[in-house]
Amino acid sequence: MTLRRNFPGTPVVEGSIRDFSASELFRAAGYDRIPEVDLIAGGPPCQGFSTAGMKDPADPRNTLIGDFIRIVMEVRPRAFLLENVTGLLSMHRGRLWQNVANELDSLGYKFHHAVLHAADYGVPQMRKRLIVLGAREETPPPHPEPTHAPINSATLSLFGSSLPYVTCGDALADIPAIGPGEMQTSYDIDPVTDYQKRMRIGSDQLMNHVTTRHSKATVEYLALFPPGGTTLDLPVHARTLKDGVQRWPLDGIARTITTAPEDFVHPTVNRIPTVRELARIQSFPDRFEFMGQRTAGNQMRRKGYCSQTQQVGNAVPPLLAEAVGKSVINHFQLDAETDRSSGRKRAV
Repeated sequence: MTLRRNFPGTPVVEGSIRDFSASELFRAAGYDRIPEVDLIAGGPPCQGFSTAGMKDPADPRNTLIGDFIRIVMEVRPRAFLLENVTGLLSMHRGRLWQNVANELDSLGYKFHHAVLHAADYGVPQMRKRLIVLGAREETPPPHPEPTHAPINSATLSLFGSSLPYVTCGDALADIPAIGPGEMQTSYDIDPVTDYQKRMRIGSDQLMNHVTTRHSKATVEYLALFPPGGTTLDLPVHARTLKDGVQRWPLDGIARTITTAPEDFVHPTVNRIPTVRELARIQSFPDRFEFMGQRTAGNQMRRKGYCSQTQQVGNAVPPLLAEAVGKSVINHFQLDAETDRSSGRKRAV
């Protein structure tokens, strides 16, 4: 629903990639055959549907990464982009990544990988992701150079070559700080920071800004979190088994956004964030509307339902994706210029 809502006219195929060959996938998307493809991009989960009975859990064919590799093999795109958690490099003592690399190498692709930090590309969040870039007949695209840095870093303070990290305050200050059990669909103030202005392009109303109704006890518990503080900053008697909760700091960046909004506390209001506030920290523009239930319980998750908070938490931050995408596009445009100068033709 969310993809159809935000990308009208773009083919959306629903189902497990394991149920489709490349030919079937393109037919479902309205193509009568597999076209020439410049890039296949994907972020397949590391785990398969079940690890029961696996002879070798480090065999990528047992995971959705194996299906990504299979689609690359069947389509033979000019290039591929594989996104994943950084743990892929160390999973099963590094054997899974080595096997993935061997599979990609056997397809004839040159590739390289890097761990990118979302905050380095203007996202107000400490989120690291593994990005693998490969090409079939050319040098793989480079990973993008960082555009932002900590305000006290040598790069920023001495050379001025980077922008300072975007803080939670930079990202959220123009969104109404409503209380528990409330909703609002309009902005109260104009955007001030460059980040706020960018997030509000094309949006004249607030969507997905609905807060959870908390009990008095919950509000009192959340009030104990200091700015930027975590469960470890609470009095010992008030701590719970859930130790990863953080109140977002106005002057700093957030921890990695998860699929559970209860992992965070609003910077100034004693409640958990709304979907829109989570989306702002992920760098989704305000015009992007999330559809479906706001949250999903364990039973719904087991049935495969993907709630709004799961959609936000599982996503690659758009500004990080944009930086990688621009690097890929610029690389192949430069290659196209080189090809034209040598008399060869290449479609971009």
